[in-house]
Amino acid sequence: MAFNSTLAPRGHALSKGPNLKSTFGQVLRDPYHTELNPNGGVNFSASENNVMTPDVAAFARKALESTTALDFTYGEGPWGSLGFREGMAKFMNKYFGPPFQEVKEAEILPVSGVTSLCQMLAFTLFEAGDGILMNRPIYQAFPADFSIRADVQCVFASFKDVDQFSKEGCVAGYEKALQQAEANGTKIRALMLCNPHNPLGKCYTKEAIIELMKFCSKHKLHMLSDEIYALSVYEVPDPHTVPFTSVLSFDISPYIDSNYLHVLYGFSKDFASGGLRRAVIQSRNAELMAALDATVQFHWTGSLDNLVAVRMLEDDKWQDEFFALSRSRLSHCNKLCRSYLDSKGIKYLPGSNAGFFMWVDLRSHLQQKEGEDAWDAEQRLYDRFFAHKIYVNNGKLLNADEPGWFRLIFVQDDETLKEGFKRMFEVLGI
Repeated sequence: MAFNSTLAPRGHALSKGPNLKSTFGQVLRDPYHTELNPNGGVNFSASENNVMTPDVAAFARKALESTTALDFTYGEGPWGSLGFREGMAKFMNKYFGPPFQEVKEAEILPVSGVTSLCQMLAFTLFEAGDGILMNRPIYQAFPADFSIRADVQCVFASFKDVDQFSKEGCVAGYEKALQQAEANGTKIRALMLCNPHNPLGKCYTKEAIIELMKFCSKHKLHMLSDEIYALSVYEVPDPHTVPFTSVLSFDISPYIDSNYLHVLYGFSKDFASGGLRRAVIQSRNAELMAALDATVQFHWTGSLDNLVAVRMLEDDKWQDEFFALSRSRLSHCNKLCRSYLDSKGIKYLPGSNAGFFMWVDLRSHLQQKEGEDAWDAEQRLYDRFFAHKIYVNNGKLLNADEPGWFRLIFVQDDETLKEGFKRMFEVLGI
């Protein structure tokens, strides 16, 4: 059959693939507001720190009063200003442990988001067709970040009822997935560690991180430690929680070569600044940093973004107050979410104390028809939520092990949470 397209084959394939704009664009265009848009959609889908955006907006307004002509130029280039890199190193030295080994500005490269970082790493650590290990479930954007342009295969490890956050249970699923992938001809080159975890909202124990480092070392894998929710860990009424441990906070030398360990961090979560499009990689692998420097011009961060970010990093007092207030508000939202779910007997994953989400068990509400695949029943429930203007991510989107689990973003003002759960319970008939 003749190829009938105005595009090259890869462009044609992209044009026929998933289109976020056609679905998620509708969600973003019509947000719920108690007074201004009471019939709008309640977004329990986008992971944003909604309760802190007014505070960061107030800070940014003051920061932008100091703009100069230089802030409307290319600035110091695509690798960001020296002031930002030094400020980011200082920030990580203050909050990430503190680090066992001091973070230096030469180890920092800023880009326009962790999505951009993943794409850059896909081109530098992998060849097309190579694989990266990820656990189930996992943040829904990671597979696209690595595969759409670089053609890196996402190889998913299943853990099911095993506690993948513990020393005893964290490795076996990855080992099995790696062996199966390589038996099928896929070379595994890295493991994605999402800590704190999205969508499960849990932190890995230090002992589990060490076991995963040893696993990576055994197989010569890079460990990509996504720590974007590092400062969004808070108090919850749950005895099973674990505090956050950064891979920077202890001596890794007995477990993994530092050339194989890279930390990813961004401003969109802890700083409630997704609109800044500002993220960094911290790595002590000079060869990798040189390779990333060669492509960073495609992921250039703006000079005005740089100005606001530098002001944030310079102001220790503002940081301390902002993060303390954020943890307090996140804790409040989490407790309120639990109370709504508890009131209807809806179960959720215990031990969740980080991020902006709950992993909610709606398996008993799937209304699976005779002979119907359970994933299809999950999709029907998702569609019913969507039609009722309550937007929540279903488990299939997050590569869950089994159907019926949903990721619910609870970081909303009280009235939005109330309206969202009202609509959700109406759909569920409870």
